[in-house]
Amino acid sequence: MYYIEMSLAYILINAEIGKEKKCYEEVKQVNHVREIHILYGFYDIVAIVESPDINKVNTALKRIRQNNNVMTTETMPVIE
Repeated sequence: MYYIEMSLAYILINAEIGKEKKCYEEVKQVNHVREIHILYGFYDIVAIVESPDINKVNTALKRIRQNNNVMTTETMPVIE
């Protein structure tokens, strides 16, 4: 059996107040964002970033953090 091991991270995002939907739409366009959801609670958005190349995951994280509508992020890399 052959499979490619993927690098995977969950990114919890706090968006600018009133800009949650715009932030969601922009982050959804970032390469390697596999899944994204708007949340209720402390965080506004969760994005799942996945790639076989860890450098591409890191690039996606940087692009998310540079978004003007993103206030803060919490990154949780998956280890198993």
